[in-house]
Amino acid sequence: MGEERARAIIPMKHLTIAYVVLYLIGAPLLYWGCAPRSKAPSAGGKVFLHRVENGETLQQIADDYYGDPKRAEDLKEYNDLSGETLSPGAFIHIPLNKSELKALKRREEARAPYNQGLELVARGSYVDAVRKFQSALEIDPEFVDARYNLGVTYQNMKAYDKALVQYKEVARLRRQNPTYLFATGYCLFHMNNHEKAVKWFEKALEVDPEHARAQYSLAVTYEKMGQDREAIRAWRRYLEIDGDSEWAIEARKRLKKLEQ
Repeated sequence: MGEERARAIIPMKHLTIAYVVLYLIGAPLLYWGCAPRSKAPSAGGKVFLHRVENGETLQQIADDYYGDPKRAEDLKEYNDLSGETLSPGAFIHIPLNKSELKALKRREEARAPYNQGLELVARGSYVDAVRKFQSALEIDPEFVDARYNLGVTYQNMKAYDKALVQYKEVARLRRQNPTYLFATGYCLFHMNNHEKAVKWFEKALEVDPEHARAQYSLAVTYEKMGQDREAIRAWRRYLEIDGDSEWAIEARKRLKKLEQ
């Protein structure tokens, strides 16, 4: 079978809560071709040949193609990979069955309004950005990045109740993603629901004990709740994670004040 060039997958990007960045949309080379004879695609399926970008992980690749980072283990087994690190420029076989191809097509169609939404957010056009993210989700309701950035946009508009709905949904879909767990807590903090915010920050830290933003926010929240002893412990832990940044300087000031 001859090799055919497929449409390139546009990598999905996130906005951040603290600030908005417009990411340039760079499309990696992407081909589809025949898998090894012992690994033929299922009926109606295809095998894509994906060139690894610098810093790209199997989890990111699995999320782009399958919408599920947990499928990284399947890719690892399919490609007979022994380690976790991918070499930039290397090629990974991506098998997709018929239903997975349909889902991938939906995700690709949804990326046009999604990327337009990112551009609108960068210009501060939040209302129009919301419409674009919603359009992307109408095409692909499981487009996690679109849902997350819809939440971020609502939060920038101070529509915290609407943001929380989106954050909780992405946290449900990606239970092991500390970014989404942290975002949920961060939104609850701004809604003055400090007790629930603490629980979500702790969930993020269970997944990633080095998550500096979650640890910092946990310490601030304890302060807001008047729980000085817990705040002191949280600040000390934060300084174990981050001892050099500008945030660390502020953390030391807060810790010193509590210890007086």
